[in-house]
Amino acid sequence: VVIEHRSVTDYLSWTAGAHPSAAGTALLHSPVTFDLTATALYTPLVTGGQVRIAALDDEPGAGSGITFLKATPSHLPLLAAAPDAHVPTGELLVGGEALTGEALGAFRARRPGATVINVYGPTEATVNCTQYRIEPGRELPAGPVPIGRPFANTRAHVLDAWLRPVPAGVRGELYIAGASLARGYLDRAALTAERFVADPFGPAGTRMYRTGDLAHWDAEGRLVYDGRGDG
Repeated sequence: VVIEHRSVTDYLSWTAGAHPSAAGTALLHSPVTFDLTATALYTPLVTGGQVRIAALDDEPGAGSGITFLKATPSHLPLLAAAPDAHVPTGELLVGGEALTGEALGAFRARRPGATVINVYGPTEATVNCTQYRIEPGRELPAGPVPIGRPFANTRAHVLDAWLRPVPAGVRGELYIAGASLARGYLDRAALTAERFVADPFGPAGTRMYRTGDLAHWDAEGRLVYDGRGDG
């Protein structure tokens, strides 16, 4: 996937404003080849924060705890057993897999004052492009956690097979448009043309990415992830 610098810049401009705790201390626990690293590494650096590099189960070094962490739902059991200094006090971003409210129970019990943000986005849309915030004191959702609403400079469409918007509560395929879109696939023109299609809802010449993910809008105007369309 070919991501342009302007898309990364747009993404980091959003995350810098959306995640104030990144200006404190973040824990980087993922390989640099993992796209969540873009959030965990660069957001603190562009906001004047600092980054510690360690595995979740490493013994913490000297210094205070962390304020900002990004992880996947699969990391949550590790986080539940992690040293206290590796459990964020400000914001926990969770993405990359479907998330349930029940999976967040242990973290909420340990850090009732922290905000949890469920983020969604394919690599083709530069890391993440939608989010849903669960503020301190707010009850955890039962079952699937919504993936929320699109970032600034991003548009999300839930469409049927004829590229028509579906009503709230009706499942369709999720398409993403806006500044976050990748250029396409390196040396794969046919696949690029198949997945990055003309956007009939945007200005002339703009594109949208066909994610292959199913989703629906709920009654409050939030996106809910419904799995892959290809099984």
